[in-house]
Parts: sequence; structure tokens; C-alpha cells
Amino acid sequence: MPTSPLYDSTSQQLTAQLPNALASQIETLALLVVASSQSVSAQIGKLARAMPLDTTQAAKEQRIRRLLDNERITQEEHYQPVAKLALHGLKGQRVQLLIDRVLLRDIHNILVVSIGFRRRSLPLAWLALPHRGQSGLADQKKLLGSALALLPERVRVSIHGDSEFRSQELFAWVRERGHDGLLGIPGHTLLALTPDGDATALSKWLPNRDTVAYLNGVYLTEERIGPVNILAWWAKDTEGKPIVHAVMTNLPANWQTYRLGSRRMWIETVFRDWQSGGFHLDESGVTDRERFARLLLPLVIAYVWLVAVGRWVVKRGYRHLVDDGAARSWKYSLFQIGVAWKERLGSYTQALPMVWILYR
Repeated sequence: MPTSPLYDSTSQQLTAQLPNALASQIETLALLVVASSQSVSAQIGKLARAMPLDTTQAAKEQRIRRLLDNERITQEEHYQPVAKLALHGLKGQRVQLLIDRVLLRDIHNILVVSIGFRRRSLPLAWLALPHRGQSGLADQKKLLGSALALLPERVRVSIHGDSEFRSQELFAWVRERGHDGLLGIPGHTLLALTPDGDATALSKWLPNRDTVAYLNGVYLTEERIGPVNILAWWAKDTEGKPIVHAVMTNLPANWQTYRLGSRRMWIETVFRDWQSGGFHLDESGVTDRERFARLLLPLVIAYVWLVAVGRWVVKRGYRHLVDDGAARSWKYSLFQIGVAWKERLGSYTQALPMVWILYR
């Protein structure tokens, strides 16, 4: 049995937060959460070396593989209660849900819904798609529904997505539930000022590449869907070529909504932290789709833990001990501050504090 004080604290935390999990599941999950937080890696070998377990490397790797093969390890029972408690203090606030998809090593196609938090975001639900390419409406609604169920009462929700999530069916689904939608649409989308007016491509409404177009109460596509509000602006694609970015929304098309819409990009920071900026998920070596989705579970718990520790460090005025950035220009994110604090404590052989709550 593991004897590490950090393992003991983690096991107690998981036992309290996951009432439906079996003791054997808690034990292995706690080992992996500790290993994830200490190694900040998704590689099976590195995770095994960081597990506080007095046995061989091969035995530890085999234990990890058994958890990844266990179909009874689910987000619903083994992660969502942790996320729900972390967000408990959000009551009455406006929150941003961000939906996006990341392709890792051209193998794993992961659909993710996160909640925006301090220029970062925290994953609430994810799905390993069985195909390459864009996600479908059914998966999008299912994942958003799972994420919405984790939010506390009386929150005001804005849902952000890029043009992959442009379907009018998804927009209507969001609005039927009383939430605000900010969903991307392509620049070639047809737009008309009235239901029976002439329609032209949205890009035609942007002759000036240095401004943002704010269009209220317009109609889209040949079907004249609307009225909706549109924000559109010129940007550059990955090859540096000009491209129109646009968002359809029920919110007023003005500069405040434009600034709000920029929060969609906060989910990109999670993808960086999952890859080169943190856990290097793209180097996990796990190729099976379901096993990879299960590997995310302890990593995401460790991610929540490290972000919460980073916030704890900042709130207590300790940031300057690990981050030399100016007061209004941090060098590190909360996740990186959490990792830096973990390393600082390690040099004194001290363990990470058990801080898993973001909003109090």
C-alpha cells in the first residue's frame, strides 16, 4: 500500500468528493493524480516513476494500464463531483462556457467543454470522437448538457464556439435553455438586412480591414434565418492570409460583446497546458481512443488542483516568490504558478496544499 503523506491527503480528498467510487478505484486514482501533479506528464513511464508506490516500475505501469482499461471509471462518477465542488462559489455570476476540439498527433480527436477562468479555462467534460474531422450536433449538445449540469444555481451562461459550431440548430438549442450564444460563422455566409432583402457574403460588409462590423437584427443564409446579431472583423489564417472572423449572437452587436467574445480563446490555453506547456498529452503513447479519454481524468483533476494552488498562492501574496512578472503583467499563468509552487515546496520536501476549490 502507498504510504506517502501526499497520497494520503489526496486519497482522503477523493474519498470525500467521490462518494460512489469504490475504495480500490480511489486508491489507484489517487496514485495517478499524485503522479500527474508531481511529474506534470502524461507519459505512462513518467507517471509510474512518480507514483508513491513501493514496487517495480513494471508493476506500476501495469496498474496504470488496468485503470485505463476499466470501463467503470467515468467522468460522471470520478471527475464531475470534483469539478462541481471547485465551482461551488459561482452562484449568481456570469460564466463563459467554451466548446472546442483538439486533434493530438493526428490520432486523438477530443471535443471539450471548458469554463473560462482568469484567462485560462477548466475542462468540465470531454469526448474522444471516433473519427477525424468536425464534431456533430448530437455530441455537441450532449457535452454542453453535461457541462451545464455542473454549474451552480442562478448563473448566467454565455456559450462560445468557433465556426465548427455554427449550426442554427445548436444556436437555437442554446437559446431555448435561456443561455447567450456567441458562435462563429464563416466569412462567406450570406447576410441580408431584411427577410426579403438581397443577400451578400458577410465579407462584403467589411471593406475596411482595421474595423469591426456591428450588425444588429440581420438575416443569414438563403433561408433568411434570424434576426440575429453579427460581429465581424478581418484577421489572418495560419498561413498569414486575410480571413473574415465573425460571430452570431443574441447579445447586442457592440464593442462590449466583441470583448466578451474574445474569451473563446481561453480554451486554447488548456490545449497548450495539455501539450507543450504542461502535460505533453501528445506524447502519452496511448493510442486507443477510450483509454486515452480515461487517461485525461486524473490529469484534469491534477490540472484543477494546480490551478487552484496557483490562485491560492496569488491570493496570499506569495506570487513574487515564483513569478518575477510585474503586478499587472504576470509572467506565468495560474497553472504555471501552481507548478512553480509545487517545485518550490519540493525543494523543502513539503507537499502541495490540498486546495481544489476555485470559487468560495
